Amino acid sequence: MPSKLRFRRLVAAILLLPVAGCTTARTAAPSATTLAIPRPTEHLLDEDAESKNKAARREWVESLHKAAPGVDWREIEEDNKIDEWQRRNLIGTGRLMVDLAGTWTEVGSQNLAGRMHCGYIGPDGTTLYGGSDKGGVWRATLDGDGWTPLGDNLFGTSNEVLVLPGELPGESDVILVATNGGGIHVSRDDGLTWEQPAGLGSVSWIRGVALLDDAQRTILLYARSSASNWRAAVHASVDYGRTFSPRWEASSNWEGYMWVPRVGAEAADTVYIAHLGQLRRCTDGGFDCPVVGTIASGVTKAVLTGSEAGAPRLYAAAKINGAWDLYRSDDAGTSWSFASGLSDFWESLCGSIHYPDVLIYGGVEAHRSVNAGASFAIINGWADYYGNPEFRLHADIFGLYCWPDPIDPGSEIWYICTDGGLYRSTTVGAGVQNLSMSGLGISQYYSTHTASDDPTMLIAGSQDQGYQRGFVQPSTGPGPSTPLTQLISGDYGHLTSKDRLHDIVYSTYPGFTLIQTGALNPALHTAGFPDGSAHSWLPPVVAHPLDANECFFCGDLLYRYVRSGNNWNPVVHSAYDFLVDGGSYLSAMATAPSEPTRAYAVTDAGKLFFSSDLGVNWTESRDTAPSPHYFYGNTIDVNPNDAMEVAVGGSGYSTAGVVRSVDGGQNFFAEAVGLPATMIYDIAYAANTGDIYAATEAGAYRWDRATGLWENIMSNVAPLTTYWS
Repeated sequence: MPSKLRFRRLVAAILLLPVAGCTTARTAAPSATTLAIPRPTEHLLDEDAESKNKAARREWVESLHKAAPGVDWREIEEDNKIDEWQRRNLIGTGRLMVDLAGTWTEVGSQNLAGRMHCGYIGPDGTTLYGGSDKGGVWRATLDGDGWTPLGDNLFGTSNEVLVLPGELPGESDVILVATNGGGIHVSRDDGLTWEQPAGLGSVSWIRGVALLDDAQRTILLYARSSASNWRAAVHASVDYGRTFSPRWEASSNWEGYMWVPRVGAEAADTVYIAHLGQLRRCTDGGFDCPVVGTIASGVTKAVLTGSEAGAPRLYAAAKINGAWDLYRSDDAGTSWSFASGLSDFWESLCGSIHYPDVLIYGGVEAHRSVNAGASFAIINGWADYYGNPEFRLHADIFGLYCWPDPIDPGSEIWYICTDGGLYRSTTVGAGVQNLSMSGLGISQYYSTHTASDDPTMLIAGSQDQGYQRGFVQPSTGPGPSTPLTQLISGDYGHLTSKDRLHDIVYSTYPGFTLIQTGALNPALHTAGFPDGSAHSWLPPVVAHPLDANECFFCGDLLYRYVRSGNNWNPVVHSAYDFLVDGGSYLSAMATAPSEPTRAYAVTDAGKLFFSSDLGVNWTESRDTAPSPHYFYGNTIDVNPNDAMEVAVGGSGYSTAGVVRSVDGGQNFFAEAVGLPATMIYDIAYAANTGDIYAATEAGAYRWDRATGLWENIMSNVAPLTTYWS
């Protein structure tokens, strides 16, 4: 949700970003299988794997961010974000100079996109703005041509985007972004710098963003903020997003919704609010909002939309006793009637401008009604995407928007935001077209792998966009350069091979191990996880340093896959019990390139181990490292020129995020000076210098061996986002 991004290449190292999330799992997996390429299905396990993985991924990500009681890692990362955002503003305005050794260029994927949240037609009527998940804001033509990133200097998900024309002729559009943490940021220079409006204070959630069609170009936010005593309120700005002030404040912090008509006379001053199970209507731009009707009783949360073609016709999704029901009003909210129950509802809901009976809501799939919500049919099944990605929706619908067609105001354009990019419909949702097949670089990646004998040969394991492969193309300008082919769909991580060759590459999916054989004409095989093993949601595999046909699997024990023909069978490699002091499984392992029989490992409880016989026997490191109690070890790398030097990275919120040993793992010491308190997802030694590169929740960093200090290496060129690989 990686987040989603593009990945960019720094000198010889690839630092990447992602997404997402799990718990210890004991999972049965398919028998060893050879797969055709590509396979037009999402998962090899069962039809519920898509929804199951969402919850499991979230739990996994949460478990990685281990911290002491009372320490909120999200608050820490919010502070990291603010510090980096302010630093980039100084760079963008010339008040801070940085010396970046090396050049960032964007690789891709050029043709496969990740999670999008919103689509907005710009004030010129020819420009499309899109908000992505941790990939910032993007701009293109209405046809999806010429995608350009505008949000590289703004961290966080762009859940909502609203755009005003520049205040003076010739000035850039004013871009307002509402992020997933509730923050509001505004740019007046096409994303080079961003500012926070005054008057909102801290914002915890936003449930509606709109632009009134009035002379003041009033921006409205329905949000919970410290400026409204932490109650739901309508906040307004009449100075192009510089300041906001509350207009109407609720009496409580109930999570409702705001809808503003998009066309017609009411678009200038009328606001509809679902609050406490009631419908409020404001006819003065949001100052006075009396109750006009009751949606239903017992409602604990609501989502609101409407169709201007009615009076207007209003629709409300109401959460009652943990389930979502749809209600309809044909008289602008005065009276309401039950329409239908909603299943697979992820709180995205949108009504047509011109057709009051047409309504779409989103979940794993997009559900469309043409009879005022009485019944719904899916636009297409999620598996249909893989056979026809240009005209079939990807799974997971995170945003639905309907805007008047700038060329023909009597028509409308729908934007459907998915885990596989942004789609457009000019047929009121009956058919869709993918606008993300060229240049929208927002795929999210867990792991990348370049071939040591051909640095242009690239494999990437993504979230929800599968196991990808391509050949890096030279950059010809802004945006991603390289198309990648999705060889199999799903979520893949921990890509590994002997000597970093692509002849045999191992990785894992939440349910099985994937094996690629053949560098130029790859075949894919699967192998089940070790029977009865306890392991993480996306368990690590590590290539055997002496035998390309074998790899290690990190579970409660250390297992090894042994090849027999095109089958790989797991066996117990070491019976050593790693589950001391509360551990559940090995969370990372590595071998020394210069001495292959030397190995290092760490558990999810932060305990460190070393071995001199390639992992058969293990010794626990002395407890001289920073406290392991709040350390979840994610990554290990060994100095390629010194088998006795090893670095381990992980959760750094209540202890050092990186520890290093120079005596073969007997003793570890903190190596975190200059590194923010953050999560370390991956580290890599540079063979020529011995410096260490780190992919972190807070960005890309390098440890300088000469100074012993960590330094930020993103400048304001590489995206401000989460880096995973």
